[in-house]
Amino acid sequence: MHLAFRTRAVSTLTLIISSTLAPAAEVRVLSVGSTQAAAKAIAADFEKQTRNQVTFTIRPPFDIDKELAEKTFDAVILSVPAMDNHDEAGDLVPTSRVALARVGVGVVVKQGGPVPDVSTPEKLKAAVLAARSLTYTDPATPNTSGAIAGAALAKLGILDEIKGKTRHAALAVGGELVAKGEVELGFFNLSEIPKGVIVAGALPGPLQGYTVYEAAVLSKGSTDQAVTAFVKYLASTPAATYWSEAKLEPAATYMRTRASQRFQHDLSVRQVDPSMAAQQSRKPLLCHWTTLASMTCQIL
Repeated sequence: MHLAFRTRAVSTLTLIISSTLAPAAEVRVLSVGSTQAAAKAIAADFEKQTRNQVTFTIRPPFDIDKELAEKTFDAVILSVPAMDNHDEAGDLVPTSRVALARVGVGVVVKQGGPVPDVSTPEKLKAAVLAARSLTYTDPATPNTSGAIAGAALAKLGILDEIKGKTRHAALAVGGELVAKGEVELGFFNLSEIPKGVIVAGALPGPLQGYTVYEAAVLSKGSTDQAVTAFVKYLASTPAATYWSEAKLEPAATYMRTRASQRFQHDLSVRQVDPSMAAQQSRKPLLCHWTTLASMTCQIL
């Protein structure tokens, strides 16, 4: 097992260094909007260090399948249920999935207007019942802010009571309605807060839900090593700062010992079992990528 771990670590390091030495390549990424701020910032870092170019196509979740059917991309960033579907369909390179981050839902109001207290389920319920109108995206789309908001309101037992004053709208439309004061409350991903509104607060803990995002290499895209290197870099230690700044939780913060439940053995965070570290004083190691071409390990 120890030899296998060392082989994986060396292979990953070799792959990343190779991407910096090979001729510049283009990495075409299809992504949903919630992750774009962080992903683009991480891509800019990757481009500086490797000379490769990363280009993004941003689409709402319901347009991703259509885009993949009509165009060729090298990598994709999606929520977990959608990624599962593409994995089962054979659209992804085996074992290329990496956990990136997750985002919760916040309650927003018009900038400059009254800000309700939504810090507890009881206070959120009172604020929603008192509001003249509210908006969130279509709750029928799984693992989205609309689905999470709808579930939260259902848990509060007021879904039927507020049905008449609820408008389901896409992010851009809903955000504009709140910003103009035409709708009083909105529920949006904390990483996608529209202009002209402010966050009254995140959904209280018992009601909060998360959209979890992953990246993967597409089987019909480029086989250039730069693609795999970029996907891995999205889940690296340096990338975590960008996820946090964009109001998403990096995977390492909620997946304590592995950054992915299935495919993360050779990526940004690695917890080694004591039996695999016999040559390191029989103690576990914690290893992580500090740059594209540098990995540090610590004996715990």
